[in-house]
Order: sequence, then C-alpha cells, then structure tokens
Amino acid sequence: MSFASERGLWGIVDGDTPLSSRDSLVAFRQLISADMDWADSRKIRFRRSAAVIRVTTLVLTGASTVVLGIPEIPARSSVALPMVAGVTILSALDAFFNWRSRWVLMEETQYRLHRLRDEIDFLLVAGRPEDVAPERLQQFFDEQQAIWSDTSRRWVEFRRTSQAEDDRSASKEEHR
Repeated sequence: MSFASERGLWGIVDGDTPLSSRDSLVAFRQLISADMDWADSRKIRFRRSAAVIRVTTLVLTGASTVVLGIPEIPARSSVALPMVAGVTILSALDAFFNWRSRWVLMEETQYRLHRLRDEIDFLLVAGRPEDVAPERLQQFFDEQQAIWSDTSRRWVEFRRTSQAEDDRSASKEEHR
C-alpha cells in the first residue's frame, strides 16, 4: 500500500504549473492529511501487536499457573513448561520490537500533525489564503519537518535504549 505522504508534496501537485498561495496551502494541507493517515496506519499496527503480545502473555502466564496448581492434570509440568517458554519468547519479542512505545510515538506524531493541519485550516477559513506570505508557508513546512525529525530521532533513541538493555542483559548472563 502506498501513501500520498510517501510521494511528498511534489506527488500531490502538478510540478509544471506555479501554484497560488491558496493552492499551495491547500496542497500542503493534503500532504499533512496524508502524513496523518500514514501515522494512523502505523499506530493501528503497533497497537494491535502490543495488545496481542500482552494478552497472549497474560493468558499463557495464568494458564501455566493454573495447570501447575491442578494435581489431577497428568504431566502438568510438561504442559506448563512450554507455556512459560512461550511467555519468555513473547516478552523478549515485546522488548525487542517495543510496539507500545512505537504506538504512543505515532499517537503523539498524529496529534502534532493534527494541530498543524488545524492551523492551516484556520488560515484557510478565517484569513485570506490568497495573501499568505511565502514565509508563512515556509513556517508550516519547517514545522512539519520538525515533527518528522523529532519522531525519527525518538524512534532511534527507543532502538538504542532497547539495544543497550539487550547488551546489559547479555553481559550479565556472561558473568554468571
């Protein structure tokens, strides 16, 4: 699936014809909306993954405890041990992929993009968009770029933090 935001502003407008200030503002608004759609698609994916991992981990943890506590179940440790191993694997995957943090990051990104789009909407509705100075358009663009730069920087920090935690865990295991 391809999003309009992946094509950028150039993919939304006809590059051969100069746009009026109003048309530039409307085209940029469309790009912000496309960015919001992209963030929303990722947010949904990350939220679903985070929920599946958490619920599955909870169910396996509870089920393994119940299985171990019922003496009538034959070979109960043989049933509970794979469940506990599954919890361990799921917990490691959750820590590695960090879906919840990514979900929250996309929520924040979408919120910031929504605010930017609201500012553009206000200018389109309440102002005279045909008189928008190029500097104002540049400010909107700079804010959009800052939002994506911050999102990217924070994602890299999440990965570094996760990698550092993995390295510390591996180091502790080596010393044992």
